[in-house]
Amino acid sequence: MSELDQHLQNINDIRTMMERSSKMLSLSGLSGVSAGVVAIAGVLFAQWVHTRVPPEDVVMYIILDALVVLVLGVGMAAVFSLRMARKKGLPVWTPTSRFLIVDLAIPLGAGGLFCIALLQHGNVPLIPGTMLVFYGLALINGSKYALKEIRYLGITELMLGCIAIFLPGEGLNIWALGFGMMHILYGSLMYFRYER
Repeated sequence: MSELDQHLQNINDIRTMMERSSKMLSLSGLSGVSAGVVAIAGVLFAQWVHTRVPPEDVVMYIILDALVVLVLGVGMAAVFSLRMARKKGLPVWTPTSRFLIVDLAIPLGAGGLFCIALLQHGNVPLIPGTMLVFYGLALINGSKYALKEIRYLGITELMLGCIAIFLPGEGLNIWALGFGMMHILYGSLMYFRYER
């Protein structure tokens, strides 16, 4: 191997290490676990609402429930990712993290608007599946900046969302499986594989 080839190989190795460290920063496995726990708690609250709240108020409570789950899930993801970055002495806000956020936000924003339209037109049973589909698309879209497990999680969420759309009576249960159990499973896998 010539000296030029050796230098090129060294540059490639450095680039690979930098990409790997950026991808490790993307999301903490514990953020996935916490998001899953929050999602399951949100589903339990939604089921309680259906049995205890007058029918005319159910939608308002479910919307508030969904907003609380979203804020807590994103907040906990940020906290655990910041904690992991500090522990490793790495920056949090990098070009990679900005690209990841933008690539996640585009499908999530479109999905959110679509869910609002479904709600406005009275197609509430399709919302859990639609949320899973757009979330899966967002994960697949952003996975090029994250660990490979994020892509697999995205594919899983997309498949579950498609199933939920065709089984709207089971939408909430499939939503709990996708946002709850799959986050706990993938988050645990990522934690034990990369963070311990």
